Amino acid sequence: MNKITLLQQQLDQHADPKTKAWWERYLKHVIPFRGVKMADIRAVLHPWVRDEGIDRLPVQEQKDLALALIRLDHTEDKLAGILFWQEILLPARAVDWPADLPAFTELFQQGYIYDWNTCDWFCVRVLGPLAEQQGADCAHAIAAWRTAEPLWQRRAAAVGFVNLARRGEANFPGFSEMLLGACAPLVASPERFAQ
Repeated sequence: MNKITLLQQQLDQHADPKTKAWWERYLKHVIPFRGVKMADIRAVLHPWVRDEGIDRLPVQEQKDLALALIRLDHTEDKLAGILFWQEILLPARAVDWPADLPAFTELFQQGYIYDWNTCDWFCVRVLGPLAEQQGADCAHAIAAWRTAEPLWQRRAAAVGFVNLARRGEANFPGFSEMLLGACAPLVASPERFAQ
């Protein structure tokens, strides 16, 4: 059995049909759910990383596993991948934005992030903390997504900074102008989830 299948089986052990039904109804059946709460995803993820020796793999293999999780169908699998980036790779300073941002771009371009829930979790848990950790050049590269073709990538160009916005220029000089520039095309768009 491969490592990802084992994680999925462990997530299934925490699945609740009522939670699954609620989330799928709330998201208008755009994406499938297992019915696992965020705390339980986290409670499964960290022991899986430790017990399966994933934390001892070369960093690129860890990143590849985290990306592979986000490419899966169910929301909880995607969230496990997102938490992997946020709670394991970012604190270890294992993320290098010039090398890793193209892989994030592919998640949007290839349609693996295609609903507001996954998009926004990825933004606030990965993109925002990454920009905060790695500075203005990283932030500008994310904000440049404002002209990307996929709606969700354009949305990420602004939502990625939602937790940093209140600090304005304390983030770095020119932050507010950058963020307003990222928001401008979204505000002008008639697409519901652009706004």
